[in-house]
Amino acid sequence: MEFVNGWYIMIIVSDVLTIIGSTLKMEIQAKSLTSYDVCSILLGTSTMLVWLGVIRYLGFFQKYNLLILTLRAALPNVIRFCCCAAMIYLGYCFCGWIVLGPYHVKFRSLNMVSECLFSLINGDDMFATFEKMQQKSYLVWLFSRIYLYSFISLFIYMVLSLFIALITDTYETVKHYQQEGFPETELRSFIAQCKDLPNSGRYRLEEESPITFFCCCKRS
Repeated sequence: MEFVNGWYIMIIVSDVLTIIGSTLKMEIQAKSLTSYDVCSILLGTSTMLVWLGVIRYLGFFQKYNLLILTLRAALPNVIRFCCCAAMIYLGYCFCGWIVLGPYHVKFRSLNMVSECLFSLINGDDMFATFEKMQQKSYLVWLFSRIYLYSFISLFIYMVLSLFIALITDTYETVKHYQQEGFPETELRSFIAQCKDLPNSGRYRLEEESPITFFCCCKRS
């Protein structure tokens, strides 16, 4: 990933969205198009990316660079953690949609179930979710209590805590590296093993030596 600069990719994407959005805006002004939705999404996204690109210039200062370094270092672990947590979250979404859908207004569709569970993770609308459960079936009502209590306990007390601990651990590691010095990457370590200059000819001789040996054997 050292050969890929994410800032340049973001700048290119932002410029492309700006050009396309501006073109659509001119077409709307010329009455050739009437829908402003796609144009607004493109221009709004490009504006957001431009402001995110300003963080790149703050990275030249050591005290402001801590956030960028923490996000960059924690991103791979965060993605892997989110993939594992997403499997549990989807399991609860499908279970709630199938079982509680006929009895609860917030579980009528899969999209509503996802929104309801995401709100519960953030501690929003908990009492209303428990209260609106229809008691037409005692078995389903009892299942809903076990379902909601287990989901809230699992995600608030465990998943979110582990997520915060993952970010905090990366923050402490980056902070320690800023004080003691960053370790060399695998690419830098690999390059440092070679002490010969590119124009020394060592690589060419090492590659050609086996060919010369085999040619001599064939001639003999």
